[in-house]
Amino acid sequence: MKKIDCSAFNNVKFGKNVTIEADVCKIFPGSVIEDNVIINARKIVIGYDSVIQKGTIARGLREEMKLFEIGDNAFIGFSNQVLVPVFIMKDYSQLHNSGLHSGYKPLTIGFNCWIGQQSILNSTETLTIGNNVRIGTHSQLWTHVASGELLEGCTLFGELPLNIMDNVWIVGGAVISPGLTVERNSIIMTGSVLTKNTEPFHTYAGIPAKDITGKLSCWKKVTGKDKINMMKIFINEFLSVFPKYKKNVLLKTDTCMGTEKTNEDKIMIGYNIAGMGKLKKNRISYFDMESKLYTKKRTAIEIDFIKFNLGYRARFIPCR
Repeated sequence: MKKIDCSAFNNVKFGKNVTIEADVCKIFPGSVIEDNVIINARKIVIGYDSVIQKGTIARGLREEMKLFEIGDNAFIGFSNQVLVPVFIMKDYSQLHNSGLHSGYKPLTIGFNCWIGQQSILNSTETLTIGNNVRIGTHSQLWTHVASGELLEGCTLFGELPLNIMDNVWIVGGAVISPGLTVERNSIIMTGSVLTKNTEPFHTYAGIPAKDITGKLSCWKKVTGKDKINMMKIFINEFLSVFPKYKKNVLLKTDTCMGTEKTNEDKIMIGYNIAGMGKLKKNRISYFDMESKLYTKKRTAIEIDFIKFNLGYRARFIPCR
């Protein structure tokens, strides 16, 4: 690997004492890499408008890091340690400060994730975190258990992959055990220790965590009509903050889109839009409330709309 000349990148802001070593390095415009950041990987890709805060270190543990890749508008907070062979984090995901993320297998984080400060993400075995996952402060995700002495008969030893599926919410201070599948839309309450697989849309709490969905159900059924009515509210709230986009946000209830012609950047929101993957020829960003996909154009209005809704209103994934 060779030391990268930071001055070679246009429209990227580097702090003091930044050290980047790689065979291949791509850093896209708008990104910020603060003081005392160290990244050593064979291949480095940092997307548009992403931020890596001061004191973050990314490198391999037993062997060199092969890939360090973060998407557009991603965020890594200060003093994180990312010590894995492969690290991938997609668009709009946030890894907050002072975390320890280490191991010998790949660590993958999907789109629109939020991981709180001082969390531990262990990838002794493969750790896969899906899209739209929220992991509260001081949480721990483990893929191994190894402390007792085998020679003396200790049975607490194992290395098993951990899969966190889409839309999971680990509220905070929770411990997730190795070898589990945390199914989509599961909620793990504060301080819980999860030792068994979950069911979709179920709620778990306690040590060890038990299914408390009968007492605390955190989901309700919503129809297409419900989603449309809710989106009308979200749009009005968005336009109250960004009145300059008043003529550039459109909500349509029919499924046929793509013939619109415009010389302006716009967003169009619909339900069960046909052929989402083909709607890329004009300057409109299409958002489908049914599939939760959008056509990524990286316009200012698209980015502002995604960021505005990302916290708790609605989260969308770009079409492949």
